[in-house]
Amino acid sequence: MPTLSLDGYADEDQWIWESFRYHSRTFSLAAYLLPRSVQMSVATLYLFCRRVDSIADQRVLEVGRQNALDEVHAVRTRLDATLNGHPPDESVLWRRLAEVHAHASLPPGPLYELIEGATWDLEARPITTAQDLIDYSNLVGGSVGAMMLPFLAPDDRHEALEPAARRLGIAMQITNIVRDVGEDIEELDRVYLPQEWLDAHTVSPEALRNAHVAPEYPALLERAMEAAERYYQQSFDGISALPLRSRYGIRAAARMYREILNEVRANEYDNLQRRAYVPLRRKLWLLVYDGYQRRKNRLSAAA
Repeated sequence: MPTLSLDGYADEDQWIWESFRYHSRTFSLAAYLLPRSVQMSVATLYLFCRRVDSIADQRVLEVGRQNALDEVHAVRTRLDATLNGHPPDESVLWRRLAEVHAHASLPPGPLYELIEGATWDLEARPITTAQDLIDYSNLVGGSVGAMMLPFLAPDDRHEALEPAARRLGIAMQITNIVRDVGEDIEELDRVYLPQEWLDAHTVSPEALRNAHVAPEYPALLERAMEAAERYYQQSFDGISALPLRSRYGIRAAARMYREILNEVRANEYDNLQRRAYVPLRRKLWLLVYDGYQRRKNRLSAAA
C-alpha cells in the first residue's frame, strides 16, 4: 500500500487503499504504476465515485428509488460543502476529498456530472438510441476520466487531454455495460443496450430476463463492443501524450479493462449467467504486450 498521504493519516490511508482494491481490482493494480505522489489522491477520488455509484446500484435496492434520490441530493450538498472547504465531519472520505481538492484543484464539473449519471439511473431514464448510450456513458465514465486529469498531466495540458480522457472513460463504461447485462437486468431491471439496437437484432428485454442467449445476441454484443473499441482507440493518442509515469498506469488500465471484451467472447457471449473477468496472469501479461487484437481474431474465428 502506498505510504504517501496528504496529512499522514496512516490508518485512514490503509482504509482508503484497501477499499480501493476491494472495489476495483483492475484500476487499483494499474494505479501502482502511477507516480507514488498521486496514488492516494487517485484512490480517494475513486472512492467518491464509488460512493455515488453505490447509491444508484445498491442503496436503491435497500431503501427504494425515492429515498435513493434523496441520498443522491444529499451527496450533492455534501460535495458543495467539501469543495468550499467545509467537508462534513461524519466521514473520512469527505475530509480527505477536501484535502485532495485543496492540493490539486479538482475540476468541479465532472464530479457533478457523475451525480447526474446516478440521477439518470434512479429516474429510470431509458437508453433508446446509440447517442443515449454515449451520453450516459460520458456522465458516469467520461466524467471519471476528466476528474482524474489533475493527477496525470500538468495543468496546461488538461484542456487538450480532456477529450481523450473522456473517451477512455466512455469506453470503460460501455465495457462495464457489456460485462454486466445479466446482473443489471436481474438485480436492477435495467437494460443499458440501446433499444434501437435490441430492435435491430430482434432481442427482447424478456429474453434477457430469461437469460436466453438468442442466435442474434452475439451480433448485438459485438455492436456494443465495437463502440467501446472505437472509443478506446480514440483515447490512445491522448494516453501517449501523458507524462511517462502516468502513461504507463493509464495504458495498463485501458489494456486490462478492454480485455474484458475478449473474456465475454471467450464465454461464448453468455454475459447473462456468467461474469467475464480477466485473470491476474493475463492482466500482468498485458502490461508488457498488447495482444488484444490477436486474441479477438482467434476467438472470433472460433465462434
